[in-house]
Amino acid sequence: MAARNRPRAPLKEEVDAHEERDLWTKIVRELQELRRMSERVQELIIDIQREEERQAETDASLEDLRLLKKLYTEHYELAEKEQRTLQSVLEWNDLLIALRTATEGGDRGGEKKRKRKLDDAVAADSPSNRNIKVARSMSAAPDAHNGLQKDSEVAYRLPKQKSSEGMWIQCIIVGIVGDGNKRKYEVQDPEPDEAGGHGTTYKASASALIPIPKESAGLSPYPIGRQVLARYPETTTFYRAEVMGTKANGTCRLKFEGEEEVGKETEVERRLVLDVGNK
Repeated sequence: MAARNRPRAPLKEEVDAHEERDLWTKIVRELQELRRMSERVQELIIDIQREEERQAETDASLEDLRLLKKLYTEHYELAEKEQRTLQSVLEWNDLLIALRTATEGGDRGGEKKRKRKLDDAVAADSPSNRNIKVARSMSAAPDAHNGLQKDSEVAYRLPKQKSSEGMWIQCIIVGIVGDGNKRKYEVQDPEPDEAGGHGTTYKASASALIPIPKESAGLSPYPIGRQVLARYPETTTFYRAEVMGTKANGTCRLKFEGEEEVGKETEVERRLVLDVGNK
């Protein structure tokens, strides 16, 4: 795929003609994952009870205590992951309901604008301030600004082009202005411009940015089949891809959309594989 060394042309036109079906597919996939996690949680509960009963009858060794700690840790991490996954399912379901309502009302021309308006409405109304955009917890731990800070690396979605979605490129946040819903981010392309000067800068809202984690260590692996946004090797451009597996060192095996070589899998560092959610 020599043509992808540096250019930023879309792999193919991404026309969002089946958004409802895509959302439903995501919901079904996550529910299946929830079932698997729930089964594992039940197994862990049984293992913990047995181990506690065994250790109560004998003097527990250091190795016994380490085993129990390992079981407790896995149980805790799975419970947190279950909560995040369930939150995503609820958010996708809210969005699916909104899109279905719009479809039945005969107006699908402004889906993306409606989605943004619905995001704002839910954020303002909900007691938990729940935004219907998919949480990015698998990509980076959020802070007060959803992980968007000065000098942070981000994936930035360029403005939509004719007949295609805007591309995602790697940028650095060089400035932040405003507060709340009016907060804007100034991001800079790390690649120099045509004259060899500093990279182009853009003004962006949070909805056009996804934070890039600093390190891959500690990031959860993606389930097989998850649709993600990943930086293609030796470029600064992100493309949509499907997770085919995860190596022992955390590296993701991906199948990029529009790949010229049939069946080709590409390995990408975990921190550069982002949960695109419903973007």
